[in-house]
Amino acid sequence: MVEYTQRTDRPAMSEWIEQMAAYFESTEGMPLIAGRVLAFLLICDPPERTAAELSHALSASTGSISTNVRFLVRLGIVSKTTRQGREAALYRVEEHRWPELVSARMHRMVELEGLIDSGLRMFSGQGERARRLRAVHEFYQWLSEEIPELWRRWERDSRRRS
Repeated sequence: MVEYTQRTDRPAMSEWIEQMAAYFESTEGMPLIAGRVLAFLLICDPPERTAAELSHALSASTGSISTNVRFLVRLGIVSKTTRQGREAALYRVEEHRWPELVSARMHRMVELEGLIDSGLRMFSGQGERARRLRAVHEFYQWLSEEIPELWRRWERDSRRRS
């Protein structure tokens, strides 16, 4: 068995992981540790890590790693596997799930169009309120029309790359 000793001691690597974690925190509401785990799993080699290895590499407590890995597994972006003869579970990023997760997020955004539409009906003819709602509604209406074509293009282009 090879002893895992790699850490994120290289300044550029550590900085990139921190930037990714900050991004996931600000855009997805993801805890910083979860963002660090996700970023590390995107670049580590070999691609599978135990919670203890993640804890060592990211200088985080095993409890924090465990909590945040469970969060990422529930999101579907990280998988957990076990191997016969090995006690510790292995975690790896599921990079092929990324488009699916982004697509689900975009579809949730478009669902807001229905709520905005009901607000428009409620405040119809009420000047400033209706104007603000109309502006938001127009954006979500446009988005709901554009998303299907965007995903068709992605699927077509990704098949070409495969």
